[in-house]
Amino acid sequence: MKPGELLRIRFAFGVLGLVPVFLAGWLGWLQVVQAGTILRKNGEPLPLIAKTADRQGWRAEMVPAPRGTITDRSGVTLAADRATYEVRARITVPLACRRDLTRFRPWVKRIVDGFALSLVADPDMPGRDRAHKKHVKRLERVVARAWSLDELPSEGVWPKAHSQVAEFLVSSGIDRLMVIDALRGWDGNKLYPTIRLDFLHSYRRVYPERKLTHGIVGHCNSFEVKQPGGGFALETFGMCGLESFVAREPREGTLRRYLADGKRRSYFVAPVHKAVDVVKMQSTLDIELQRIAMHELTTMCEAGMRNNPKKKAQWGSLVLVEIGTGDVLASASWHRGKPHPQAKSFTPYQNLFEPGSIVKPLVLSYAHQVGALDWEHVSGCNARNATARPRIRKLGRRKAVKDDHDCGLLTAHGILLNSSNIGAAYVGLQLSHEQWQDYMMSYGFGRSLGLNLPSESRGGNHPRSFAPDIPLRSFRANSAISFSFGYEMTATAMQVARAYLRMFRGLGAELRLVRSLEIGGELHDVPVKQDTGPHYRPEVVDAVRRAMRDVVSNDPHATGHYLHAAMKKELGVDLHGLVGGKTGTAASNVRLQDGRKISARNASFVGFLPTDNPRWLAVCVLQKDDSARFYGGSYAAPPAVKLLLQCQKLAERGPLRQESQARLGCQTQHTPSGVGLRPPGSQDWSDPVGAGVPSKKR
Repeated sequence: MKPGELLRIRFAFGVLGLVPVFLAGWLGWLQVVQAGTILRKNGEPLPLIAKTADRQGWRAEMVPAPRGTITDRSGVTLAADRATYEVRARITVPLACRRDLTRFRPWVKRIVDGFALSLVADPDMPGRDRAHKKHVKRLERVVARAWSLDELPSEGVWPKAHSQVAEFLVSSGIDRLMVIDALRGWDGNKLYPTIRLDFLHSYRRVYPERKLTHGIVGHCNSFEVKQPGGGFALETFGMCGLESFVAREPREGTLRRYLADGKRRSYFVAPVHKAVDVVKMQSTLDIELQRIAMHELTTMCEAGMRNNPKKKAQWGSLVLVEIGTGDVLASASWHRGKPHPQAKSFTPYQNLFEPGSIVKPLVLSYAHQVGALDWEHVSGCNARNATARPRIRKLGRRKAVKDDHDCGLLTAHGILLNSSNIGAAYVGLQLSHEQWQDYMMSYGFGRSLGLNLPSESRGGNHPRSFAPDIPLRSFRANSAISFSFGYEMTATAMQVARAYLRMFRGLGAELRLVRSLEIGGELHDVPVKQDTGPHYRPEVVDAVRRAMRDVVSNDPHATGHYLHAAMKKELGVDLHGLVGGKTGTAASNVRLQDGRKISARNASFVGFLPTDNPRWLAVCVLQKDDSARFYGGSYAAPPAVKLLLQCQKLAERGPLRQESQARLGCQTQHTPSGVGLRPPGSQDWSDPVGAGVPSKKR
């Protein structure tokens, strides 16, 4: 070997040995020190500490569990899970803004405005201007928290101790393709190279008919719940309405796993770790009848406000029930003002009121059933020489029982026709202390509807009404008389509907909101409670039914005379013999949320159709907060009657889904129907019958 060859060979092998060392060091430098900055142009590499490498690999997070689908009785979707995207941002402050903080906040404002514009990129999106402003305000708050802007000086250079990276949620529940495409344009944008967006598959709860059904269908929220073994899990709770009925227990979320690089950017999303059974629930609601109920109730409440400022409705309720099954076909709620829907109570089962005269048919039917009332017995109901008046005075009642007019001699039929308080008081005095307790229990006043509805108001009698230390004489002079015409007790509209349902069908009847549940592919029908509990004698129910039929007639003494005249004039329909009902008006003191007490007036109406074989039952309640004249026959009755007439029209228009119906005790047999047949927006039925306020009517 020539001199110097050995040296050259050693030098060559040494150089070759340094190459792997150089490559290893270079790769480590790229992976740890300059992770995620290879493709960046005109930007400074971001120095990261060594623990950044530990962030690479699998990450996991909890997402809410799917809730399934809620439909009406015809299969129209009321609530469902929609596949969406959840977009999260990771933004690093560029070098120019770190060197000069005066440029930072304008740069942040451009990003916020750009994100907000991207979120309303779809031109078909309703209310784009309003939505854009909301997105700007929300993103400004989110970015301010992510960068701690209140701790950052307005000029100078970037503080070393202050974080240069902000991670936040841009938006969730995105299901519009144009919005997704607009947001994808930010990821890798040359003008904003430090912005990275993650697009994660998720879903959101949608309510196609939210304005019509929010109160009764409800909504759900997801919360982080601490687990017994440590850590947190995302669980979904039904907050109100049918959403809470489906799952009173929380629905545990699913585990979503994805790969992420050192900058926490996901580049592969794995399937969920845990799948849950999806529930499909068919409710008893009919979306078409629900739309009509909301229209009629809203029109009446708002028309009263426009035509007469003294008749400002505070809230209103309208409930439609199928008597044969107890199915709630429609349940509408109205509030004065425009607060957020989730901040409003749902009046049909949450708002209490003193029912007034609409309980008189219930009182008389109970008294007739227990033998305390002879239906043909004649009572003197004039204000001066009433049969019961001397007895009332003798018992020590201070406040006189009065009627709007002298009614003369009345049978039980006439008491209901004239809505005589004096006559009802006479009947109430025939019932004992124990019988009044049984009356409250039998009709379900003060007791839950049994529908597992959260925040349900139970109402009932005054806490002292049946106190053991109250003398019988005092009870009969006050509570017994007050109960007879709907005072000294409170109820919700749905409780009143259940009470009448029990009078017609039996004391074990209950309302029903769910027809069937499909869980894991298995269908479970919710039974109809109709054959439990005692039934009233046929002659009792028929007597009350005939009296309520004559209430809605052209008889000048009937409290429904004004309703009969108004409907004949407006719709050309003679209600006598078609619709039966009972009007009610009550004045009471109501305590508001702020602690104030106001004088409230309740206008109510209970009606059924047809009168010979009741098939549908409607209850309407309106409450206002002043002392102007406000009567059930003028304000509460028209929405209920128009809704009942629509039921009849729907039944006559097409074949209704029939359900098997057993004979209801000893009473007449009812033939239930599905009522809702067509999807919303069908021709000739999209607009309900006209609404309005009859002038100069009671």
